[in-house]
Amino acid sequence: MEAKMVKKEKTKANWADPGTTAENEKLPGYLKWAWTSRGLSLALNVILIMQLTYYCTDMLGMGATLVGTLLLVSKLFDGVTDLCVGYIIDRTNTKWGKARPYEICIVLVWILTILMFSVPEMGTTGKAVFIFIMYTLANSVCATFLNGGDAVYLARSVRSEKNRVSVMSFNGGIIMVFSIIVSMLLPQLVAGIGATKSGWTVIATMFGVPLGLIGMFRFIFVREVAEEEPKQDKAKETVPLKTSLACVAKNKYIWILAGMTFVVQLCTNIGSAVNTYYFKYIMGNIGLASLVYLSSMLTPVVMLVFPVLSRKFGTVGLLKVGAIMGVIGYGIRIVGGKNLVTLVAGSMVSGVAVLPISMMATIYLIDTMDYGEWKTGIRVEGMLGSVNCFCLKLGSGVASGLVGLIMGLAGYDGNLEVQSATANTSIVALFNYLPMLLMVILLILAFRYKLDKELPKIRAELSAKRQV
Repeated sequence: MEAKMVKKEKTKANWADPGTTAENEKLPGYLKWAWTSRGLSLALNVILIMQLTYYCTDMLGMGATLVGTLLLVSKLFDGVTDLCVGYIIDRTNTKWGKARPYEICIVLVWILTILMFSVPEMGTTGKAVFIFIMYTLANSVCATFLNGGDAVYLARSVRSEKNRVSVMSFNGGIIMVFSIIVSMLLPQLVAGIGATKSGWTVIATMFGVPLGLIGMFRFIFVREVAEEEPKQDKAKETVPLKTSLACVAKNKYIWILAGMTFVVQLCTNIGSAVNTYYFKYIMGNIGLASLVYLSSMLTPVVMLVFPVLSRKFGTVGLLKVGAIMGVIGYGIRIVGGKNLVTLVAGSMVSGVAVLPISMMATIYLIDTMDYGEWKTGIRVEGMLGSVNCFCLKLGSGVASGLVGLIMGLAGYDGNLEVQSATANTSIVALFNYLPMLLMVILLILAFRYKLDKELPKIRAELSAKRQV
């Protein structure tokens, strides 16, 4: 009996205890679910917003080129807001912590998204202005605070590297499962309710109300447990903006990571944005998109074994393997053409390619923070998060804009039942050939990211320095 009690005591969660260290940290069972809630909410928001181009062209009657230009111009604001948000987070010091207070932005994101898909009756200029304002506020402001604070929040809420990988693997697996379900459901909703302009308001509300509430669970249940810095280190919190920017500039790995993030987001979101067009005009049936999304059922299985694979091959090794699979997967789709079997098989293989960056970016980001502190002697967190956040949102925005611009230049007209050969060619190129090129670029960047070989030495020296 006594032995059993001792064993039970050893496995008791001690995450919230002040004296807990990275070496003996044990997380409560609910923490992974609570952490995942907001990530899931924002991920499903991105899937819905990827339909904005289709909504604007086929429901609002706006030109594809105009829509693409609006979304691209909106990204210009991100360069400013991302730096500002990073600077603000680095200087935030509240009773809730450094990054946690900004989690409330998830509610604002969904309110703005519902409005985005509820454009009032007005002229083309009025519609364009309305969409631009809603999209910019949701992405350049609210989503910036959420994405910019992610790595800072995780680093201050989970002490152990092993637990961080476990949390993010669980986070990625759950997000992937629900993303697959929503991606399969959405084409059916588009073909049904989404056939009318008002139907899109219903779809956005169906998603927005429950997911806005679910997204707040992280704020409610996950608190920052990192110990306050000693008073002599408080000067770090008032590092001038110029110095912070200089530290970011000297961190080569944040730029490689940001490049990979941009490429993955661009590839993923081009696929999401052009997917409806491809199945409507090339395959002839929007409903078939749901069958292709079944191929993604492999990815949650991969996510479950991510912690094991990362310990065996390293997180950087997974990056390289993923990029290679991406090249192979899109190659299969290109060779197979409209064949549904090769389309499903290619999608299944290429889907694994984006997992390391999409699901483990926060882990890589924390690694770059350690590298930056070792390289410059100054720990910059929020600014590094903002650089990666900017590239994440830039990839998403450029994807939507690029799809609209290319299809518009190719002569796409949402009012036509049958598109021209040039317009159809542009859809195929966006669906297969451009993603293939992006996977080659990702592979090159992955082989240049060698931080995993340097981290043991870096962390040992940082630990010794902090002890002194």
